[in-house]
Order: sequence, then C-alpha cells, then structure tokens
Amino acid sequence: MSGPAFGIPSLAVRWLGALFAVLATYNPSGSSYVHWLVDLSDHRWSLKALVGVLLVVVNMTFYYASMRSLRSSGMFAAAVFCITAIWTLLDYGYLQTLTFQTWITVVLVLAGSILALGMSWSHIRGRLSGQSDSNDVTL
Repeated sequence: MSGPAFGIPSLAVRWLGALFAVLATYNPSGSSYVHWLVDLSDHRWSLKALVGVLLVVVNMTFYYASMRSLRSSGMFAAAVFCITAIWTLLDYGYLQTLTFQTWITVVLVLAGSILALGMSWSHIRGRLSGQSDSNDVTL
C-alpha cells in the first residue's frame, strides 16, 4: 500500500474525529448543536446555519466512507456486535445503574465508534489480508 502508514494513532484520530462529529451534533449534556439551534434567544442564525452545514458535511463524510468500506452488511454486523456486547454487560450487571442520559451517550459513542471503524476498515483489511483497495475511476 502506498501513502502514510496506518496504525493505532491513525485509528485514534479517526475515532476522536467521529466522536466529535457525533457528539457535537447531539449529546444529552445540553452542549450540542441541536441545543444551540433550538435556543431561540440566540439570534446568530447565519452562524448556526454555517455550523449546521459543516456538521452535516462532516457526519455525511464519515457515514458515506463507512458505507463504502463496510457496506450495509458490515455496518449491520458492527451494530449487532455492539448491541450484543451491551447485552452481555447488562446480563453480568455492569450497566444496571446507568441513567437515561448515560444510555444515550453510550449509544452515541458506539455510533461514533462504528463510523471510525468504517473510516479505518480499508486500512485494517489491507493490513490483515495484504490486499489493497482501489476505486474504479474509468468510465
């Protein structure tokens, strides 16, 4: 594979970027774009629109890259894995005391993690299999 080497730091940057995109859009703490948007006392509508467009572009970039890399079957498999892991942790009593807001945060972190996995999957698959990915750009 050509280009910069992929490793744990690259995965961490993608994960932090995906978490930022997801949690900046909405989180239950009250400090998110959605909360700012519905605050009618703040009249900076052009800035709200600019930030909204930026968040849509960033979130869609992560989503479409993940769909191209993992496809819907891989996204489904990652979601099922996350749900099963949560179920197991619940079954063993580790998540019994979480509040509703904490559950929302857990789901958002898992969604961001799946997006980060999707952004990194081509590199991970290349490392595991020795094969490289390419897009057909010919007409």
